[in-house]
Amino acid sequence: MKKNKEKVISIIGHFGGNENFLDGQTVKTKTLYEELKQNTNWKIIKVDTYYKNKNPIKLICDTIKCILKTKQIIILLSGNGMKFYFPLLSFLANKFHYKIYHDVIGGNLDQYVIRFPKYKKYLNSFAVNWVETNSLKEKLNKCEINNCDVIPNFKKLKIEKSKKYITDEKTTFNFCTFSRVMEDKGITEAAEAINCLNKKYQKKFSLYLDIYGPVEKEYKNQLNKLIKNENISYKGIVPYDETTQILKNYDVLLFPTKWKGEGFPGTIIDAFSAGLPVIASDWNSNSEIVKNKKNGLIFPTKDNPTLMSAVETLILNVDLIKKMEKNCLKDAKKYQPDKYVNSIIKMISFDNKL
Repeated sequence: MKKNKEKVISIIGHFGGNENFLDGQTVKTKTLYEELKQNTNWKIIKVDTYYKNKNPIKLICDTIKCILKTKQIIILLSGNGMKFYFPLLSFLANKFHYKIYHDVIGGNLDQYVIRFPKYKKYLNSFAVNWVETNSLKEKLNKCEINNCDVIPNFKKLKIEKSKKYITDEKTTFNFCTFSRVMEDKGITEAAEAINCLNKKYQKKFSLYLDIYGPVEKEYKNQLNKLIKNENISYKGIVPYDETTQILKNYDVLLFPTKWKGEGFPGTIIDAFSAGLPVIASDWNSNSEIVKNKKNGLIFPTKDNPTLMSAVETLILNVDLIKKMEKNCLKDAKKYQPDKYVNSIIKMISFDNKL
C-alpha cells in the first residue's frame, strides 16, 4: 500500500532565536507555529528572521532550504523583512506556482503599498493576505489589493474568572499598561492622567499605575522620571503565556497608543482574558475591538484631558467596570486560536508538486 506523502510547510517570521522576545510580531509568529504543530501532522520548517543581523548566512541557507522543501510558505514579516522577501516570494509564486500565505503584521500595510507601489504586485501574487482588522482590509482594497481575508490576532490564554467589587467601599484603583515602554505607546500620558487624578481626589481615592513591558533605550530616562512618583511603578516583563495571571490583579488597562504600526494589539486580548476593561485611544483599529462603554472606553488620540475624563468615569462608577468586565471575559472567547487556526489549515493547499 502506498504511503501518503509527508506534508511540508515553511513559516518565515521572527522567532527570536534563543532569546525571549515578547513583542507582538514574535508572539504572533510563535503562537501560529505552536498551534499548527499541535493541530496538524505537517512537517513545519522554521525560517527565523532574527538571524538577519546575527547570522545572515544561516538565514540565507534556511531560506533556500525552505524553498527547496515546499511550495507552501507562510510569512509574517516586518518592514525590513518585506523588502527582502516580497520580490523573491512573488517571483516564486508567479513563475513556479508557490503558494504564499501572508499573515500581516501590524495595521499599516496600506502605507507601505502607497510608499512602495511594487508592493501591490507582490501582494496580489500571494495566495492570500491575512489582515487582523476589517479597517485594514478596506484600506488595502482601496489600494487594489483584493486577496485579503480577516483573521484577527489570537492567543491561547486562560480566561480568568470574574472579580468581585464592593461598590460603595472601593477607594483604591489599580491601573496598568502592558506594552512596549516607549513614548508612542502613550506611557507618559497614562502616568500624567493618574498623577493628575490623584491630586484631584487625594482625600477620596488612591490610584496606582504599574507599567509592564520591555523598555526602549530612548525612553529609559523618561521612565525613571515617571516612577519617582510613589503611585507609578515599573514591574518588568511578563512571559506571554502568563499575562492573565498578572493582569487579573488590576482593575483597568490603559492603552493610549499613538504608535504608527498598531494593528490588532495583543495586549487587548490579554486584558479581555483577565476581565480588564481597556481605556484606549481612538487610533488605527482600536475602536473596532474596544467597544465604548461595553468592554472599555475610547478617547480621542493624544488628548490627555479626555484620557483623564475616561479614567475618572470609571473610578466614579464601579458598576460600569463590573458590567464591562463581564463583556471582556465574553469577548475574550472570540480570540482563542481554535476557530482561526482551523480556517488557516483549510486554506493551505498541498496540490502543487515540487
